[in-house]
Amino acid sequence: MTGRVLHTGQVIIDIAIRVDAVPEPGGDVFGDYAGMHVGGGYNVLYASCQTGAETVYAGTMGKGSFSDIAAEGLRAIGVEHVGATVDKDLGFCVAVTDDTAERTFISTRGAETNQPLDSFDHLDVTPDDVLYITGYSLAHEDNRRSLERLAARLGPGACRTVFDVSPMIGSIPLECLESIGTLAPMWSVNEREASILCDRLGLGSFGNDDGELAAAALSPHLGKVLVRVGRGGAWFAEGDADEKAIHVPTITVDPIDTNGAGDAHSGVLCGALALGESLTTALRWANVAGALSTTVMGPATCPPISKIKDLVSAFS
Repeated sequence: MTGRVLHTGQVIIDIAIRVDAVPEPGGDVFGDYAGMHVGGGYNVLYASCQTGAETVYAGTMGKGSFSDIAAEGLRAIGVEHVGATVDKDLGFCVAVTDDTAERTFISTRGAETNQPLDSFDHLDVTPDDVLYITGYSLAHEDNRRSLERLAARLGPGACRTVFDVSPMIGSIPLECLESIGTLAPMWSVNEREASILCDRLGLGSFGNDDGELAAAALSPHLGKVLVRVGRGGAWFAEGDADEKAIHVPTITVDPIDTNGAGDAHSGVLCGALALGESLTTALRWANVAGALSTTVMGPATCPPISKIKDLVSAFS
């Protein structure tokens, strides 16, 4: 059976700029690339759609010029909006990428952060669906409360859940993480986020080269844990303290822009699972999608599923 990808995050507008280096305070530089795109949660939605999975946006939209751009972006990729709409425009993010392909974000808060408490009360969820939750949602009080309400309504087993903890993991209240944990999600983190989460849970300190150890340490406490390690692929652990983390390989690329790589990974992972692919296949697809997305400028740069499948077959 196939299900849908149900996205609960925030769609915003990205203003992307590429520079040689981010200037020091008071400095001034010119970018050699600039563009305005639908971004934020849109990047995950786009990647999910690239797999062919039915994808639904349940987050909050607004009213205004940015909201109109975002609504058109959703229509263009065939994503239905089933969430709330509030009388305020969407926010935006200035995404600056330097010549090492590292990105820096400066964001505003708009309609997407003013989610009504009952936003998800009408959301119909089946066991075949994949629920996507981002830690960015938990950084906003209104969104956090509505997601906690959803988690309490669904409980474990209602559907499969992917929780992309995001760079916000250091500031999300632990009790909120516990609430999302009742859904028994797969926790998707990069190395930095894994280290912060280990520290917050009192599991010791892990560096950016300790993805395997971090996955093994987190999993007995959280269940399914995926630690993304860039060029090294990813490490996956499933909750058994007696088993080592499993390495999931990826392809080697020359990155030019890492903005949106994690989103491509999460979107393809969710899409593959919704299509009924095995976890092993879903993880391999996601790794390749994340890697390829870094070879193109811009945030929503997930490649077509045909290209992903071809490359996965080449190194499987």
